[in-house]
Amino acid sequence: MGCFIVLEGPDGTGKSTLLRGIQRELEQTNLKVKYFREPGGCRLGEKIRALLLDPELEMAPATEALLFAANRSENYAQLKKDLRDYDLVIADRFLLSSLAYQGEGLGLGMDRVLQINDFALQGYRPDMHLLLLLDVEEGLKRKKKQKVLDRLERRKEEFHRKVTEGYLKLEKSGKYNIEIIDAGRAPEEILDHCMKVIGRFIPANHEEEIL
Repeated sequence: MGCFIVLEGPDGTGKSTLLRGIQRELEQTNLKVKYFREPGGCRLGEKIRALLLDPELEMAPATEALLFAANRSENYAQLKKDLRDYDLVIADRFLLSSLAYQGEGLGLGMDRVLQINDFALQGYRPDMHLLLLLDVEEGLKRKKKQKVLDRLERRKEEFHRKVTEGYLKLEKSGKYNIEIIDAGRAPEEILDHCMKVIGRFIPANHEEEIL
């Protein structure tokens, strides 16, 4: 069975840049690696993504949480197969995003959001979370440099502060195997830190390839 590793973090922490760096590093190995993103990750998921991120749409917090859980249910069905065929599966967001964004950020409560996600995931948990954290103001400053912001990115600073607080609560709980990554460092330092963590979870016969 392969390992499932998730990149997590509030908006503006550099997950996309990090993921590209990880892909470059792993392309130099013989590891079989698959990547997916949330929302999205499959045909149905990409349609759900379009709804969730559409800045012209309004939806109730519970609707948002349920749509994320529905997308995750589809991804989990595929993930069970992929973990038999790949050494690593790496996702850009997964369960913790819902707990932080809808549970804490929208005030639904992380326990309630966890319940619907546990139904979707049958209680499954990823092997590792790489959690990028950055000062909220700096993260939002980075996002504002983009030409277009999606529906979630357009929310007020207070929402994004609550999201960061939610992630910190999840790390403090000790339940989710989280490695905090300082997203304020240089990109090459962040990548080096993350590759060392990933190295703990690859098959023994591939260890020397990325160490």
